[in-house]
Amino acid sequence: MRRLWPWVAGAIGLVLVVTLAISWPHVQRFTTGLPPEQFHEELDPALLQDYPAVLGIAHNAGNRLDTVQLALAHGADVIEVDVISVRGQIVAGRDQPWPWLGEHLFRGPTLESVWEHAAAAQVLKLDLKQTDRAFLDDLVAFLAPRASSREVMISTRNEGALLYLHQRLPAVTMLYSIGFPEGFQHLRADAVLQHAIGGATVFQGLVSSDLVTWMHERHLLVLAWTVNDVHRLNELVALHVDGVTTANLAILQALS
Repeated sequence: MRRLWPWVAGAIGLVLVVTLAISWPHVQRFTTGLPPEQFHEELDPALLQDYPAVLGIAHNAGNRLDTVQLALAHGADVIEVDVISVRGQIVAGRDQPWPWLGEHLFRGPTLESVWEHAAAAQVLKLDLKQTDRAFLDDLVAFLAPRASSREVMISTRNEGALLYLHQRLPAVTMLYSIGFPEGFQHLRADAVLQHAIGGATVFQGLVSSDLVTWMHERHLLVLAWTVNDVHRLNELVALHVDGVTTANLAILQALS
């Protein structure tokens, strides 16, 4: 039996190495997201007066503390952070295929640390990657004594979570996440949800003049995601969206 141990240990080690190699792209997104990239493209001179009225939302910048500072240095109005719970603590992080690996080896900074490092941001936007009741209660416990000190937005496609949080965090702006046409159709048919939210984060390909008009008629914000192409940025600014989520530092600068 002792002769087999080196082979068993080697097999376990190989499995761990292969698992890490396969999961590394997911782990990178889980812990940090991708740092904002710099693109150099022409802005539309006709829209120069309109860019500053649109919130520049730094995509996943809060998932890592150095990208918080990088985004703020390039004029980000909003720091976005994906949030999950790891062993009872709220941290920056994303879903990934092996939760046990993330919980033990890979996770982003705590929400408290992100809160402090992003103090200069106009808004902190929390994108919920979990919506179970225990997680929501922990989030309420964290935000209740702090939310009045700064503007906070919470986004999720889970309607129940938005309604639950709206009742407990009235000072926080709830955002319904829309990634498919059915999401917008559902919002249009749900008066209770419309009353509970302050706006929606909408996949940029779904944003149209009709959508923006309908939302604005109900005093709801429209935040488009994720926009790294300046041509599409110009189209969305011309449609009068309220914010754009981007990993493009040039876009953050243009909107600042």
